[in-house]
Amino acid sequence: MTILLLLALVAAILAAWGSVASRNPTDYFAAGRRGGVWLVGVAGTAAGVSAFTFVGGPGLFALVGAGSLWMILSAPLTGALQCWVAGEPIVRLARGGAILTVPELVAACAGRPAQAVAALVIVVGSVASLAVQTKAAAVLGEVFLGVEGTLAALVAMSATALYTALGGMRAGLVADAVQGGVMAVVAAGLAAWALAAAGGPAAALHTLSAHRPELLGSFGAVPPAQAFAWYALFCLGTLAQPHYLQKFLFLSDRSQLRWLPAVLTGALATTLTVWLGVGLAGSALVARGQLELTHPDDLAPRLVALLGPWAVALAGTAALAALMSTSASFLNLAAAAVTRDLPASLGWAPRGVAAARLATLLVVATATALGLASDRAVAMLGLLGWGFFTAALLPTVALGLAWDSVRPVAAATAMAAGAIVDLSLEAVRPALPRGLEPGLAGAAVGTLVLVGLSLLANRTARAVPRGRR
Repeated sequence: MTILLLLALVAAILAAWGSVASRNPTDYFAAGRRGGVWLVGVAGTAAGVSAFTFVGGPGLFALVGAGSLWMILSAPLTGALQCWVAGEPIVRLARGGAILTVPELVAACAGRPAQAVAALVIVVGSVASLAVQTKAAAVLGEVFLGVEGTLAALVAMSATALYTALGGMRAGLVADAVQGGVMAVVAAGLAAWALAAAGGPAAALHTLSAHRPELLGSFGAVPPAQAFAWYALFCLGTLAQPHYLQKFLFLSDRSQLRWLPAVLTGALATTLTVWLGVGLAGSALVARGQLELTHPDDLAPRLVALLGPWAVALAGTAALAALMSTSASFLNLAAAAVTRDLPASLGWAPRGVAAARLATLLVVATATALGLASDRAVAMLGLLGWGFFTAALLPTVALGLAWDSVRPVAAATAMAAGAIVDLSLEAVRPALPRGLEPGLAGAAVGTLVLVGLSLLANRTARAVPRGRR
């Protein structure tokens, strides 16, 4: 409970400062464009990591072993991929200062109709992703911190909503950078501490090879097709996550893209050690009978509790920081979509910062209720949110930023088609063949729709006599 109270206090301080510092839309939605390489790089990692890494990742390792690592094997590549495919054109488009949100980026390269669909996608996806963080906070509270789960979730989400609503991303960027640094250090320390408790990496591997050999090997307990699908989803999907794309809008200078991939990669790789270290050590301890689980999400909290009070305090701080940093980004994205992007796509004047603050509170209330009502594991909820954004936004972002021939109606239709395919397949996920990932399937359909309709529209336009245009 002490950790929750300290985080609430820090949130209150950030809220007080942010309410003064964020007085215009540029400050509120784009952190005043004052981010540097280290601030944006570490904050971007913090926003991307979330409680999915600290709770869902080790729990998924306990279920499928090395197969789960295919979700994170692309970590050395994604930082450079983001900066190359998305970062360069985003910084160039945003140079004039008029673009503050991800749907505005979509509008700049794919037209006004696409902005409306992108805004709707971000609202739906943000609520789903915030539900993941709520679920993770409840798990941490019950098993990790010894606090009733609902109370822990309410405190964590309320504290995040407080500084995000009042300070926007001006406060959120500072909080994310601090939280990201804490997460990276604590994650590496916990991984080493957990492996030591299991007798070292060699002893943990020996235990699993004797008792649960299906967790080891190149693909663990998942079929190769599923492992490859996860790799592709999390490698290419980084280009479609709006809380990643948002961070490029915070950069103050295009030259910062030179060093940003190194910061993103270093911070992410360090933080992800907790997935492998805690997952491997915890699975070995479960196999030995030294640790009992009622649910995969219990692995990380119960292992850390076994390490002692100091480990609980450090891990609790890092995990809550992870979910708060991700939640802050999604709350700001959803508020911008509701108060700025949707009105603009309808030809109305964008609402001000006051309306965005109210929208933030409404979004967090909705997402918290959904997260507490869900019975899915954190890893599966996180996979759903990531896949939804990949299906809806990947074709338009990846092609729209590089291909001048993208047509507005084609982009809007592609985003809608990708989202519908993803949600339809998610509804029947247990019946799907292994390796058929809804997010990738949606992105594939969206790409075909985007390219096909754009080529058709361009061909029709060329065929119309000039005097009739």
